This record gives sequence, structure tokens and C-alpha cells, in this order.
Amino acid sequence: MSKTDDDDELEIGPETKANDIMRSYPETTDYFVDLGLCGCGFDGKFGKMPMMKPLQEIAREKNIPVEDLLNEIKRIIED
Repeated sequence: MSKTDDDDELEIGPETKANDIMRSYPETTDYFVDLGLCGCGFDGKFGKMPMMKPLQEIAREKNIPVEDLLNEIKRIIED
């Protein structure tokens, strides 16, 4: 498990934003890219950038149970 900032672990739950997870745990980036998320959207008129959305919104849009999404992210972090 890697952590880029300090010793405070990011608490990951349905409201956690993908961007926050990737900053704290860069090893999750490939998983988010595999889901079709990237940082190439716009905030505002066109909606939230995909990486700024909470996990529960991403799960809903990708038709993935949020618990499955959380479990996979935690598995990647723990490996």
C-alpha cells in the first residue's frame, strides 16, 4: 500500500471522490482508467469532471454495485 502525502489514511467510502483516491493511492489510477474515467472533462456547464465525482455516482453511472467498486479499490490498495 502506498500513500503519497502524510500518515493520515484517506477514509474511502461511497462519498469519496476518485481524484482524492488517486492522489493518495496512485496505484488505483489504472483501475479508474479501465472504468473509462479520465480527467479530460469540464466542471460547470458540462457537468462534473469524472474524477471529481463520488464513488457512488461513478458506480451508478457504470452500473456497478458500489460495494463491488469499493472492494476492488481496497483490494488494489492492499496489494
